[in-house]
Amino acid sequence: MKYRAFPGTRERVSALGMGCMRLPTREDGSIDRPEAIAMIRHAIDSGVNYVDTAWGYHGGDSEVLVGEALRDGYREKTLLATKLPVWLVEKPSDMREIFEKQLKRLGLESVDVYHLHALDAARFEKMQKMGALEFLTQLKREGRIRYAGFSFHDSFDVFQRILSAYDWDVCQVQMNVVDEFHQATLEGVRLAAQRGIGVIAMEPLRGGSLSRAVPREIQALYDAFPIKRSAVEWALRWMIDKEGFCTYLSGMSNMEQLNDNLRIFDSCEAGCLTQEEKKLLTEVREAYERRTPVGCTGCSYCQPCPQGVKIPEILQAYDRAVIFEDYEKFYTKYFSEPRPSCVGCCACESVCPQHFQPTIHEHIQRIEQMCQEHRAGK
Repeated sequence: MKYRAFPGTRERVSALGMGCMRLPTREDGSIDRPEAIAMIRHAIDSGVNYVDTAWGYHGGDSEVLVGEALRDGYREKTLLATKLPVWLVEKPSDMREIFEKQLKRLGLESVDVYHLHALDAARFEKMQKMGALEFLTQLKREGRIRYAGFSFHDSFDVFQRILSAYDWDVCQVQMNVVDEFHQATLEGVRLAAQRGIGVIAMEPLRGGSLSRAVPREIQALYDAFPIKRSAVEWALRWMIDKEGFCTYLSGMSNMEQLNDNLRIFDSCEAGCLTQEEKKLLTEVREAYERRTPVGCTGCSYCQPCPQGVKIPEILQAYDRAVIFEDYEKFYTKYFSEPRPSCVGCCACESVCPQHFQPTIHEHIQRIEQMCQEHRAGK
């Protein structure tokens, strides 16, 4: 395992971090506890020392599972991160109440890294008014957390403002081969690193969308290149090559994925790509940008919808239909069960970290119309 410096500290952090948002699940959607615990412990035994969870992952069960996995001496081998669900904070006292509940779930007295979760401009303004920055400072004074940070989903200018508003230790940003110029951007990563802030990358495979199946146009680019690697390895190598990151969180869902990630991260480090490989991956990014109509990562922050609309399921299935030119599979799935209609309440817009344009409501309307026209035989 390769390790990188954690800015401003003596910590050395594994390049691969264990993301606990997409742990293995059973048919009923619950976490496969024995398999998930085995994965987390195998990762740590293999040199991974950064474990990331959050209040809402797996319907609130991720923190409990992670706490179980870190027993028997594993807690002492890790830097553990979790996050404050800022959308649930309605008054200042809520922050303390939620934090104490998180520690109870984890079965711990403290965590290493505590983030304000999924900040955008509106949420950050709200949390400033709630005294969240002072709350983070107080937790550090109490020894309940070691490092204060935030995870981010908005534009570069908002990222700059948040960086300048507090003496952050760490930040967590969405980054992958197709998001170089989106959200915080690589320029924002460099800015944070220059200020001595540890930068943690999330969504290196964009919710798995860069790995499940590769469009023919993009596979042709890989096939024509003299060096043969899987789409997963190409995407991860693009990430690992970049300077400025401490660790890369991968949401691995089975032991096979974990071992593949361990192999890749063991075999390369920053600066691993040649100029020809960088050119290939630029062409890959441009090809994905041309093909992807929405770009939903399946984070499920928009769930549950007040009307029962399964937003991530619909948007991700639509993306796959367009990218892979498989509309019949999409229609079959769409009509396989009753589908409540979007009423335009836009509750999803305030919690979606991607800030889609067109909006989620507009995408859903368009998809509903397309499906009805298909059923009518138009």
